[in-house]
Amino acid sequence: MAVTVTVRIDPTRCRGHAICALFFTDGVELDQWGYGRVLEDTVEDRRLVRRARRAAAACPNGAFVVSERSIPAEVPLPG
Repeated sequence: MAVTVTVRIDPTRCRGHAICALFFTDGVELDQWGYGRVLEDTVEDRRLVRRARRAAAACPNGAFVVSERSIPAEVPLPG
């Protein structure tokens, strides 16, 4: 079973604290007002997944969201 991890910033909850960029420097860039933008929504590297989870836990408004989705592994066809 493979797991796909995605990150996003909910613009209706973000207040520009820039904490997401502090914890997830490789995946977030800030605009001139401190609001974050996710560079890539899918995260594969385990170290980056940990950093993304820390950013989500630190976000005071819950705007930085990390989602996981399990994908069944491909089963080889007989024959």
